[in-house]
Amino acid sequence: MTGRTLQLPAAFLPALHSALATERSVVETASLLREVGYATGPAVSAAFERWLAEHGRGAAPGSFNAQEFWPALDEFFQETGWGSLRHVALHPGVGALDSPDWAEALPESGASQPSCHLSVGMLAEVLGRVASGAVAVLEVECRSRGDARCRHLFGGEAALRTVFEHASGGPSYTEGIARLG
Repeated sequence: MTGRTLQLPAAFLPALHSALATERSVVETASLLREVGYATGPAVSAAFERWLAEHGRGAAPGSFNAQEFWPALDEFFQETGWGSLRHVALHPGVGALDSPDWAEALPESGASQPSCHLSVGMLAEVLGRVASGAVAVLEVECRSRGDARCRHLFGGEAALRTVFEHASGGPSYTEGIARLG
């Protein structure tokens, strides 16, 4: 079944968030959404590979250089309705994917924390498959809480844990990245 894709209206994502949040804590809901993202990641990766072949870019995503890969990933996510993704190199061990129009964000929700949890799991799985190894993803800005963009950091687990620990303790995530050295 991983070869099939299904188009759903964007309203599916807030409905999923709402259904999972019923009688669950914010932490439990976030965890479930991330798990859905991780579980969906292999099918999204397969769809990306098919998309590359259909668009005459037949190589496996892991064989692309950065100048080829990031624009292709952006095009894929735009064409599939998720929104645009712009890659930003922040540090040798941490990159960012920025989106002013990411589909999972719910600007009207007034969330107090970044809340594109499904995307965190999905992007971790997709990027990990491209990198042939584990990639951690951490959303640090989100349109759901009123930020101008959604920003997903990605990198090694240890680096993102350091960024998270610094960001959750008070300083901004940018200070956490700066402390990586």
